[in-house]
Amino acid sequence: MSKDYLPQFYVMLEQQVGIALDDTKQYLLESRLMPLATQNGYPDVYSLIKYLTQNLISPIHWLAFEALTTNETSFFRDKHVFDALKNKILPELISSRQKDKTLRIWSSACSAGQEAYSLAMMLREDFSHLNDWTIYIQATDISELILEKARSGIYSSMEAHRGLDAHYLQKYFNHIDKGAYQIKPALRQMVNFSHHNLVGNWPFYPKFDLIMLRNVLIYFKQDVKDRVLQKMHQQLNGNDSILILGAAESIYLNDLYKLVPLDKISFYKPNSTVKV
Repeated sequence: MSKDYLPQFYVMLEQQVGIALDDTKQYLLESRLMPLATQNGYPDVYSLIKYLTQNLISPIHWLAFEALTTNETSFFRDKHVFDALKNKILPELISSRQKDKTLRIWSSACSAGQEAYSLAMMLREDFSHLNDWTIYIQATDISELILEKARSGIYSSMEAHRGLDAHYLQKYFNHIDKGAYQIKPALRQMVNFSHHNLVGNWPFYPKFDLIMLRNVLIYFKQDVKDRVLQKMHQQLNGNDSILILGAAESIYLNDLYKLVPLDKISFYKPNSTVKV
């Protein structure tokens, strides 16, 4: 069981998806990649890693990369963020977009879709006066497998009850087989799910009024963070548009953004004094 190929694999992983791992995370490699190794006839994880480092990028490489991405999430994750969206951020954005009656939101690294659907539910529940607006919610992730789940809108009973009460479950979900729940079609239609690798080539996107980029940058090295943040800056729709990061993330020494502190969270706006 040779570990000689680990450094090459770490480089490959960072180049392809931006995730920075080292030998302190070998337990993560072993737990996440062992099922893939077994399914493909490798005696152990390190035999699989040897193969990956010695061959061109192929579907099995992407299965390995996806296995190492974190897809932990829940509906209305981090109550303080959604309180701020409901009480301050969205009302101010809506007020400034009255002329065009268009609101564009990007849930980046959306995982199984709970964040994007939470935003859709909030808009339906608390901003019903926007029924004549164009509401565009883009949700992206690097994992095609997790995007299939997101598009289906099907969640186990445990997943559905994480962050949702009986009112939301009854109003926005259908109770289906084996105790699972499925987002109702009208809400699913509010969200467009697509594949996107933050460290790869970016497709054309419209400008967004609100971008949610939560719990992603913590896995990137600083130079990768800076590249992603620069591209995100180009996707923001004017100086009053909003970028929200995860609670454990922040932007240091980057003059493209200015910090806006609230009572229990902070968010970022483009720095209007900087010319790009």
